[in-house]
Amino acid sequence: MSDSATAGLIDEMSNLRRRTRQVRHGYWFPLLLFGVLTLGSIPLLRPFDWQHSPDTHCTQGPDGRMTSCTFRTPNTAFEVPGLGRVDPLKVFNSGFLEAVAHPLALGLYWLAVLVFGFLATVWWYRWRAHRVGVETSTRVYAQVTVCGLAVLLLVPLIGAVGGRFLWLGGWAGRIGSVVLIGVSLGAVVVAMRWSRVKQERAGKGERAGKGERPGKGVWVGLAATILVVSVLAAAVIHKTGGLMLLAIGLLTLALVERSIWCGLVALAFTGFTLLANASYMGTIFYRLHWDIGPRETNLLYNGKDMVFPGAVLIIGGLVALLGHWWTRRRSG
Repeated sequence: MSDSATAGLIDEMSNLRRRTRQVRHGYWFPLLLFGVLTLGSIPLLRPFDWQHSPDTHCTQGPDGRMTSCTFRTPNTAFEVPGLGRVDPLKVFNSGFLEAVAHPLALGLYWLAVLVFGFLATVWWYRWRAHRVGVETSTRVYAQVTVCGLAVLLLVPLIGAVGGRFLWLGGWAGRIGSVVLIGVSLGAVVVAMRWSRVKQERAGKGERAGKGERPGKGVWVGLAATILVVSVLAAAVIHKTGGLMLLAIGLLTLALVERSIWCGLVALAFTGFTLLANASYMGTIFYRLHWDIGPRETNLLYNGKDMVFPGAVLIIGGLVALLGHWWTRRRSG
């Protein structure tokens, strides 16, 4: 075969790989789905109105003015013997500047978002595989989501045991949040690399075949990773447990899809999630000179931690959908 023929064959193979990736890309659906679901949590972020609560009791002085008031803010914590008060939904409904009016509804909503979004994403990619004939493996994404849910369930227990010794605020908390994302993403990269090596060995007919179960070392490493990430999460996650898990999941999808655009959207979403976790969104509102009005009734301001992350996903998903449509139109 001549050099020109070889070069032509290489170019043809490169074009085929590029077209295959373009056809395989379906990340616009999870971007839009999670963007809508993120914005859907905003109505549940209404602050607790202690002045009109039936549990509020105020005392008045001789002049008729209120001197003090006592009230009980709603929460989802309960007593556990030996651990004290444990809140299984604290990563979703605590840490806000003002307590939310319905913490149980908010926590259950985010649990439903994570589970439903995960199932819908896996279904979507499998449905697309049957339709277009090119499959995007969701195994790593599924593993990341399941491990992430395990971490979020462990955080309240670790927080109850560690108490205030695990609490990081200020710059320590911000740096810790970045470290949490980095460690989680590093574990994802290692898992993907291990899976690729396993497939290569299986292709060569070595002992680590496709049906071989992971050894004890793999399970020990997985348990250690989950424990380390759980301790970090207990120290730095204040209210954005759902957003944090979505960020890791979307970064994983970007790696699986090998998509620059999906990666950029996931990075932007992660950045806004870190800002929300640091309670910096209110500062952004003020610096943009947005008239927020009364905080008690302003839906946009109450949901400020979700507005930018949700908007980024929706815009990114729409751009990806438009690009997918344009690519199919040109190739069709």
